[in-house]
Amino acid sequence: MKLRIGAVIFGTSAALAAWIGMADNRIAASPASATETNVPKTAFERFRYSFFEDPTSAQDGLDLGSLRALQGAERERAEEMLLAYLPDDRAVIGLGVLRSKRAQASLVSLLEAERQREIQTQREGLEYWSSAPGDIAKALWYVQPDRRWLTIIVHELATRRQWTTRMNAALAMFDICDPEATSALIHALDDDEELVRHHAARALLATHGLSPDSKDPQHMIFRVMAKDGARREAAKKDILAAIEGRPLCQP
Repeated sequence: MKLRIGAVIFGTSAALAAWIGMADNRIAASPASATETNVPKTAFERFRYSFFEDPTSAQDGLDLGSLRALQGAERERAEEMLLAYLPDDRAVIGLGVLRSKRAQASLVSLLEAERQREIQTQREGLEYWSSAPGDIAKALWYVQPDRRWLTIIVHELATRRQWTTRMNAALAMFDICDPEATSALIHALDDDEELVRHHAARALLATHGLSPDSKDPQHMIFRVMAKDGARREAAKKDILAAIEGRPLCQP
């Protein structure tokens, strides 16, 4: 899914950065990323700048914290703006953050349109390259958890050839507290791409009540990225031992 802001085209990196911010429950892009001469002051101004004006948000991530902080009339106004901005990926992500019931039907329609686009692409003998199904399914999961949406995210992680799409799916499972997600993430510890393995490990720790981050380069979330098979397998065993017997997070 591409993002259109003025003449700038944004791709998967924006969704990745945004889901990282959502998964870590922190502001992915701070007001400091705005122009120094005109730093947005209020939460609504920071939201508007990040989602509609910031030329670097595809790299820095969206300011999800400011969007979450909105209440009352400002929250309703933000929802209206995001609804009007569909099918842009920023709108999909933002409406998921707001858990917008009003967006549910539109998001389901977008997901079906992507399914039809994938079918048509395959009929033409081409390969479908898009992270849109996972992004939309994640937003729908926030609006109303449903196994249909989880199944799509799991499928994205398990089958997509594009490693950034698989990584995006692993990040999307950061706060999905479900055994099916756990099973998919464990399988992803053997993914061919090191960053997919890394974020699958982090998601497993996060959904089992453990810190997904470390500054120690010898930590298992980094060792699982190793090219050496024995070192990588040892890290996988440590990850599985760390989560064994621990309860899943509560939705």
